[in-house]
Amino acid sequence: MIFGQIDELKYYKGISKRLDRAIECILEGNYKNGVEGKNKIEGDEIFFNIQNIETKKLEDCFFESHKKYIDIHLVIEGEEGIGYSLKSELKEKTEYDEEKDFQVLEGENKNTFRMTKDTFIIFFPEEPHMPLMAVEEPKKLKKAVFKIKG
Repeated sequence: MIFGQIDELKYYKGISKRLDRAIECILEGNYKNGVEGKNKIEGDEIFFNIQNIETKKLEDCFFESHKKYIDIHLVIEGEEGIGYSLKSELKEKTEYDEEKDFQVLEGENKNTFRMTKDTFIIFFPEEPHMPLMAVEEPKKLKKAVFKIKG
């Protein structure tokens, strides 16, 4: 998991070619004009989803995990909290869905990162995260989630 200012993303190039390509797209800023839903960059290898959604109270949020994709979360409008706990501190709530690359986990949130339009957070495969947490109270949020095949 990596959290920081968007202008610091350049320091994380070199981990993988696909991640480098996603970082270049983010630094260009074109994702901000993406359409709601899936926006392909390189097929199913690199894409981003635009979500117009409302943040939720903590008790309505849950941890998710992926095995195939790296996630990069970015706020376009609004703000959100994203929770993080070590996988060893959580329990599986659902079986892993290979087709959707998605599993729900449960347990206590140990860390919360405040996401704004100037920040990013990267989750590597099998790093649990709890997106869409309200900051103070639920509000509208527009965000992009880049998906990079690991």
